[in-house]
Amino acid sequence: MAERDPNEVEEIRKIILSHQAWLKRPGSGKRADLSFRDLSRLNLERVALAGAKLAGANLTNTRMVKADLGQADLFGADMEGVNLTAATLAGADLRGANLHRALLTDANLRGADFRAGELLDDTRKTTRGTGTTRLTEAKMERSILAGANFAGCDLTGADLNDADLTGAELTSAVLMGTDFCGATLDGAVFGNTVMDQATLTRTYIPFALPPDAIVPPNYTAMPVAAFLELVAAHERWVDSGGAEGARLDLDLVSVAGADLAGRSLAAARLRRCRLPGARLTKASLEMAELSYIDLDEADLSEAVLRGATLRRAYLSHALLVRADARPAQLAGGRSWPTNFDGADFSDADLRHARMGEALVRGATFLNTLIDGSGIDLANAALPSPPPPMEERRRQKRFVRPGLVVHTEHGAFPTRNWSVGGLCLLAVNQPYRPGQTFQARVVMADRQEIVAVANLTVLHRDEERGQLSVRFHQYGDDLKGLLKAAFLEHQKLTG
Repeated sequence: MAERDPNEVEEIRKIILSHQAWLKRPGSGKRADLSFRDLSRLNLERVALAGAKLAGANLTNTRMVKADLGQADLFGADMEGVNLTAATLAGADLRGANLHRALLTDANLRGADFRAGELLDDTRKTTRGTGTTRLTEAKMERSILAGANFAGCDLTGADLNDADLTGAELTSAVLMGTDFCGATLDGAVFGNTVMDQATLTRTYIPFALPPDAIVPPNYTAMPVAAFLELVAAHERWVDSGGAEGARLDLDLVSVAGADLAGRSLAAARLRRCRLPGARLTKASLEMAELSYIDLDEADLSEAVLRGATLRRAYLSHALLVRADARPAQLAGGRSWPTNFDGADFSDADLRHARMGEALVRGATFLNTLIDGSGIDLANAALPSPPPPMEERRRQKRFVRPGLVVHTEHGAFPTRNWSVGGLCLLAVNQPYRPGQTFQARVVMADRQEIVAVANLTVLHRDEERGQLSVRFHQYGDDLKGLLKAAFLEHQKLTG
């Protein structure tokens, strides 16, 4: 990367310092206007830019850990790969922003606006971006997203494990391959929300949905003949090293029953496509990008999948007998593993496939034949490793099974719970932050499992009617209840 102009960096530093003075006393500084400025790859950790103007700014791969961007104007900003771990973006305007693969773990995005928005670049008299806000493959574990507006936002492949989406607006959002494991969805609004069957199956929504709340993806049907013409052009592209033909690059396209036996789709891009019943025996799919693809009942026997990405792919009833999923060998001796992270192999046949080195964490192996494949089911069942400890704010939370806390002022159900404490639905209760009280904790569906706990109040939210408490002490009965609740959670989530 070319060195940044020191004068430019110094100018940006002065603008930020003036903004920080403005935050403390408006008369002593000036609100920052960094619209359309190039801030990419800078280290802005803990920077205070609350309320700043950053519309159209380039923040790609910028480090903004624990930054304060509350109420900031980030309309149309390019934030691909930005690191906003534990940052504050409450109320921020992120309409039309590109947050592809952004790191937003433990971030506070309460009330943020992720709706569509198209930005006019006055310097070039052109519009930037597609208008749709992209949170594709963003890491948003444990983030606070209560009241955020995701209407029309693309959240394909995003990780929202244990995130708080209470009251979030998800109308017309795209939720393909999105992971909501442990997320709080109380009061979230669904309507014309796009969700593939695999995502819908593994997502726990704690209330009944109207008939039109969830809709399937809108795939474009392509005739087999037209698709095979594109495959032939792709093969010319591969054979000529890119000099002839064209790379196969499709999204949200459906082709049923295509015969691709022995064909070369190396390095093809078929994200979010459907190829049900496709015949791919002995096909070359090396380094292909096939994330979120639907290959239901496809035949990939003896196919070469080395280095391919099939993240959260739907491979139910597929045949992968003797498929080669070893790592691809790149220049310099580097290995690139085949990625089946979160894929669904239900009822698939993987016998004697070479998958011992493939990434299969979080994959589903219900009634799957795996003899001779090298897959370690015990290791595959483990969840993906959590972010580094220094980036964590709180422990993993669970919605199911529900717990009920009985106090002298009434019984309060949990909104969610962890091994460290509880979030209670507790309207009109007298407890205050810092107060410790004793209560009886019961599993909602198993009244015989009960424990006495001493609880300390951490936070009281009048508007949302909830009370956050932590366990002050752990007796044997409380440890037993938490263990039973965790085992029940595993049973409920499969």
